[in-house]
Amino acid sequence: MDNNSAGQTMRAQIKLVAEELLVKHGYRGLSFRQIAEILNTTRANLHYHFGSKDGLVEEVLEDYSVSTMNRYRDVLTDTTTTLRTKIEAIIKLNRERYLKYNPDGDHGNPWSLMTRLRSDSDALNDKMRNRLQAVMREFEMLVSVGVRAAVQSGELQPDTPQEHIVIQLVTIIHYAGLVTRDNGKFGRLTDLWDATLTGIDRAYGRKAKPRKA
Repeated sequence: MDNNSAGQTMRAQIKLVAEELLVKHGYRGLSFRQIAEILNTTRANLHYHFGSKDGLVEEVLEDYSVSTMNRYRDVLTDTTTTLRTKIEAIIKLNRERYLKYNPDGDHGNPWSLMTRLRSDSDALNDKMRNRLQAVMREFEMLVSVGVRAAVQSGELQPDTPQEHIVIQLVTIIHYAGLVTRDNGKFGRLTDLWDATLTGIDRAYGRKAKPRKA
């Protein structure tokens, strides 16, 4: 392996470890010392690759957010699936990440990097906070696309208050990590989604009773 390939491999390993530590301990709990000990390297090597803790966190957040939004975009802009099917796909994505940090079942350990970093927002720099806000805006746009498609397909009635539905769904997406943490089990998130979608379907679905003008 040449020096360039070795350097790229080390950068990838550093970011992988940093992501896991950020999810578990938050921004304040992350240190170059921990990463260096896990990877059996030096703090000087970490500074060489990323300059500073903030430089490292910025790259980790950027990679994570791009990967996350690509997956959600594929789900929410799929014109062949129902809104409920889209949410089931989102639940599956969440469960995958949840099990990574709760491999033995329900323990309520943190699993969402963005939820974790939002909790530490006062300690983040402007670039990190701006990236988190940009992700939130994109989530809202993608959910809007999904809800609009449900109306256009007839899954939801034409007079469905789309903005209100979007607010409900986006809020659950943003705070999914807190729901599972505070309740100590993933099933609470699934129940919340089911209750929300059932309420929407009863009020605005195909079989909903017509509302008075």
